[in-house]
Amino acid sequence: MSKTNKIKQKTTGFDIVYRVVAAIMAVAMYPVFYFGKLLTFEIVHEDISNLLNYFKDEADKTIEATYDSISLADLSKWTKLFSSFTNDDFDFKTAILQNEMYTPVIIAAVFVAIALVIGLVILGFAIFSNKVKVITALSGAGFLSTFAAYISFGFFAKPLISGEITLAQLFNVDGIIGSTIMSFLGDVTVFALDTAFFGVMFLMLGILVWSVSVLIVNKSEEKEKQMKEAARKYR
Repeated sequence: MSKTNKIKQKTTGFDIVYRVVAAIMAVAMYPVFYFGKLLTFEIVHEDISNLLNYFKDEADKTIEATYDSISLADLSKWTKLFSSFTNDDFDFKTAILQNEMYTPVIIAAVFVAIALVIGLVILGFAIFSNKVKVITALSGAGFLSTFAAYISFGFFAKPLISGEITLAQLFNVDGIIGSTIMSFLGDVTVFALDTAFFGVMFLMLGILVWSVSVLIVNKSEEKEKQMKEAARKYR
């Protein structure tokens, strides 16, 4: 029987640097995602502006707009604000789950959640192992998850910006009066993912690029060692 000798790979200083950098990028995803701007939106109040401009001079006529962003850190404040446009019993979470219009958003949220879970797994491997190939595969899967989330979110944002989805539909407002008030508030001209999402995406991409570069370096070093060993045998 032939004996197979498994050589245990020693942890080098470069391996430690790789793991530390990968761990830092994995940890950074969570404060970036929580405190960063998740969504940016703009609502142009053209009807309100026209009404106000009716009583102004021609030179003072402007189209007013609300441009703001939403982060997870202040999400509760925004849900309360959205509820105030409908009634006190409005359940925003239930409204999302019951409305098929929000399906692309829910799918996008699932993909983002998968990416964040993958980030935790990457952190574990970076702390406790030297498995660069595993981290490479995980970071690739995480980046693809964020990319899939971006694509899915677009299926919701595009019809909202184009006017196919109205604010009344967005907030599940029923009745002629409520729908009229919501439509009078304005039109959504910007509704896009912002720094919180792209921070996670690019950090995942950063881990992927960093891991691939380390694999290339390790591969070249292995080839160099093999060439040196082969040269010694033929001497």
